Amino acid sequence: MAKLPHLQLQRLDRTEDRRKPPAPVSPPDRGSASGYGETIKAKIDAAAAEQAALPKIEGIDPELILKVKLALAVEKDEWRRAGLTVLAQEPGGILVLFTNDAELKSFRGRLAEYQKGAQGDQKQPSYNGVFASIDDICSVTDEDRIGPRLRASGVNSVDNIDGRASFTVDIELWDAPAQLDRLVRVQHLVKHIEGAGGEILSRYVGNAGLIILRAWLRGSVLKSALALPPVSRIDLRPIPDLGEREPPVVTLADVPAAIAPPANAPLIGVIDSGSSEHPLLAPSLVESLGVPAALGTADIWGHGTKVAGIAAFGDLRECVESQTFASPVRIISVKVVNDQGEFDDTATISEQMEQAIRALHQRECRIINIALGDQHRVPYDGGRVSPWAATLDALARELDLVIVVSAGNSAGGSRAPWGPQAEQITQIYPKYLVSPENRIVEPATAAIALTVGSVAHANGLPPEHGAELRAITTFKGPTPITRAGPGANSSIKPDLADFGGTCLFDGMIPRVATGDHYSSAGMLTLRADYLKGLLTSATGTSMAAPRVAYKAALLLRALPSASANMIRALLALSADIPHEAVQCLASLGDDAPRRCFGSGVPDLARALDSEERRVILIADKQELATDQFALFRVPLPKQFQSTKGKRHIRVSLAFDPPVRHTRLEYLGIRLNYHLLRGVTPDEIFEFFRHRTKGEAKFEELASTAKCGLVPSRDVRGTSTLQASKFTMKRNIDQYGDDYYLAVFADRRWAGEEITHQRFAVAVELEHEAEINIHQQLRVRIRA
Repeated sequence: MAKLPHLQLQRLDRTEDRRKPPAPVSPPDRGSASGYGETIKAKIDAAAAEQAALPKIEGIDPELILKVKLALAVEKDEWRRAGLTVLAQEPGGILVLFTNDAELKSFRGRLAEYQKGAQGDQKQPSYNGVFASIDDICSVTDEDRIGPRLRASGVNSVDNIDGRASFTVDIELWDAPAQLDRLVRVQHLVKHIEGAGGEILSRYVGNAGLIILRAWLRGSVLKSALALPPVSRIDLRPIPDLGEREPPVVTLADVPAAIAPPANAPLIGVIDSGSSEHPLLAPSLVESLGVPAALGTADIWGHGTKVAGIAAFGDLRECVESQTFASPVRIISVKVVNDQGEFDDTATISEQMEQAIRALHQRECRIINIALGDQHRVPYDGGRVSPWAATLDALARELDLVIVVSAGNSAGGSRAPWGPQAEQITQIYPKYLVSPENRIVEPATAAIALTVGSVAHANGLPPEHGAELRAITTFKGPTPITRAGPGANSSIKPDLADFGGTCLFDGMIPRVATGDHYSSAGMLTLRADYLKGLLTSATGTSMAAPRVAYKAALLLRALPSASANMIRALLALSADIPHEAVQCLASLGDDAPRRCFGSGVPDLARALDSEERRVILIADKQELATDQFALFRVPLPKQFQSTKGKRHIRVSLAFDPPVRHTRLEYLGIRLNYHLLRGVTPDEIFEFFRHRTKGEAKFEELASTAKCGLVPSRDVRGTSTLQASKFTMKRNIDQYGDDYYLAVFADRRWAGEEITHQRFAVAVELEHEAEINIHQQLRVRIRA
């Protein structure tokens, strides 16, 4: 089939402020405003008294931090006008608010106005939207500051902490108004903790509100630190999940020498446990770094070499069969894991990630693979995104990078989502895949990074096996240890999936065996200790992620000026969830395949080229002012409209908004879209535009105007990578020659200094009949 270039998607030269839907609900009826106001006042007084009794930190002015439970969301500007700043959002409608006015003069003044009740023609008391929405106000407690990894280790309260034990922890601070304030606050807190007998190992002060100290503390000091008002959270440091250290040898005799890639081949940065001078990898490995440099570059654990092998070659089994090892990409390895299999003892994970990613960016590397998960394997519970994930997102946005991360692998033993006995996996697979215990682990919650799940490459059984070995899944079924979403704000996570090997039940041990135990169960890749064998195998999302990074790099080679958003959009547009996986998960609900695989497995050939009957239209490096909408024309050839057969329109949108990990509403801006038909541009602008008071109400569009894209606008609306499909089986020429894609920007918490959001969009038209729509579209677009 002919390979043809993608065509340009035309944007209409007009934008409008978008109409926002009215608030759907009113605050609860609290009865007497005077009486309810007294209740709020009493709670504020109690919280202020509690915090006045807490330890003071010399150099940091007294401040009040309140935890407010809301029945209904309140705009952040309302809090600001009341003298309060939103520090964080938590599940259950909980806000953390800050003020340096311990007397709360502005807040109390508004409360007094509320308590007067409705005045004159008012239907509700003044500030009813704020005070009637409040269910409860209290202080942030010591227990609120205990992080998820510390909690998973058994520390649910300060009473569980052994005062004589030692802890290496990450201390996260509440944000401050400006960078200088952040630095001053850190300095005074460091002095306070060191004065109490703790040792500060490193500090990370980001530019977007992320402040973390790595510290060594006695249990007694940890208890007191959990009571400090400037402290947001204290948690155990992340430990990388590197899998088995010594997999079995898989030998390969008399392989030909590897062929070096071209000097201008795209770069993939592999942030992992380092790399070895493997003879098949060496021609592609242009540089090895350690972050920090003291770590060196050698891959003691072998994980980084496995990942780099797949990132370099894509599919090693194909290379073995063809006896050709010619990588089309160049690799830069960055070691962030020490020889004990842990992240650097002193630097915080955010600091390490920033240094590693900036080092790669300086070397003009735009595709970065991080196939590392947290060995604590604490499933994401729908709360705050981790500092690790937020750092990746902030850097992807700032530096225009495609960052690929793994969804994480399920643990065995007592923590296994299938149960403590290994044999149970054969009985309940795949039911546990979408359970809360099997949700993605950090940093897979990163919204702008591409999170990758895993598909089985085969059933995994070796050619000769006994009755003790049983396959758990089949070709293209979900890998039994892959993890599922959703992500933050119920976003679609993972974004994509790829082959990552499978698992077997080994009744002889008994155990859940992977590619680390049987080569047939894993993805073939490179062995770090190559003198004992060139190849090995491994299973998990760590092996699936570099396959997506490899595809992203080849897309970038074909489109060297493309933005990271465009690369992400094309990968999602080309992806499909395997039919076998859909069948396997059918009993778990319609959303189960999406929760495990997102848009599915990307098809590089589809992403790279259009064809005669399948055409992709693209619009890259677009910008849209916040709270506005834009319109793109999607031309439909006559043959596409009227030729018998199934046809579809796919749409993919990628954008990179500002993020804050302390916000439950993680994205500062959201984008979404409608695909419209049978209406003119003027009718669309008139329907969606903002109206001032007194203007005539808008007229509804025809019920057939909005195309029924799957997944729907509501399902995909909290994701930064959105892909959906509209399928048609009948003649559609009654809707005209042009459809329209309306893209909307919705400001959430982003400040006024952020005026525009950049994005990329791609639309694919495909007909099952052998018709040449590419030629017709090219002529129309030129005209």
